[in-house]
Amino acid sequence: MNTYIDEDSSNPTIVMKGLFPLPKFIRFIKERCPPRSFDDPALVAEWREARAVALKVMDDEAGLADSIGVRELSEEMKPLAEQVLRQPSMHRMVSIVPRRWCMVEIDRLVVFQESIDLRHVEQIKASLPSDPSAQDVIDLVSCSGARSHPAVRCTQSDGGYMFTSPSTDLRFLDVVTVEPDAIQNFNPIGSASHAIVMYVGYSDNVITATRSGNRIILTNGSHRVYALRELGFRYVPCLLIDASDADVSDFLLPAAVKQDRQFYLDAPRPPLFKDYADRRLTRIVPVVRKTSVLKAKLDLQKSSVPAL
Repeated sequence: MNTYIDEDSSNPTIVMKGLFPLPKFIRFIKERCPPRSFDDPALVAEWREARAVALKVMDDEAGLADSIGVRELSEEMKPLAEQVLRQPSMHRMVSIVPRRWCMVEIDRLVVFQESIDLRHVEQIKASLPSDPSAQDVIDLVSCSGARSHPAVRCTQSDGGYMFTSPSTDLRFLDVVTVEPDAIQNFNPIGSASHAIVMYVGYSDNVITATRSGNRIILTNGSHRVYALRELGFRYVPCLLIDASDADVSDFLLPAAVKQDRQFYLDAPRPPLFKDYADRRLTRIVPVVRKTSVLKAKLDLQKSSVPAL
């Protein structure tokens, strides 16, 4: 797919049409694209044309999602992938529910994200050599090494702090109290009894998928998977979790899938990753570029209470 990446305030973005309901398509355009970029009647007509194609695809490819290929990692990738799970930050992810590394077939992955930011995809591809090694791929899959998260900018004003990043994954991670001696290279004025530490950054951003019966739903890493597909990959390494057990499926399935189980888990042919590359079922639209911002402000209060 030939895409032009311009330098203005918007990113060329693939959005699916015809597969998801019309209101979702219109809402995406209204909320994400520059105002008055599209004519509503034209969008409805375009969606209806795509819907006719989608219905035929759903009929012709019934059951396709239930025959997805799953392979073991290559011998070269296995130790690199296991090293990712040994990182301390990964402990919570792998201790709550068992997960395993495997290679999954890209085109038959069930998807619930209707869009792909092509500017982000081009940045991912540009970060990789023309013939990626096993280390390159695992680093990309786990957002580690040379392909870790972008830097976060911190500024201080009005008694607070503002953190900004081009990544939408920027978030508050935790707030804890620690012994003052645990903080190096800083000496407070006075004798400190405690230190309050707020962690800001990124979650463990590994490509993950969830199995439900014979289907596998891609739960994280759509842009990296898309980039690898464009580079010729047909299978992608991911952490796979099994949510086939009805007792745990509500806990493990993504919110979007839980809200419409019939659409994603029971329909003969749900939206699949291969649909991102079908020009009959997609269009490229300009999406307004945004920066993630977190603001934190200390609220210090002092009062007196009766002694116990």
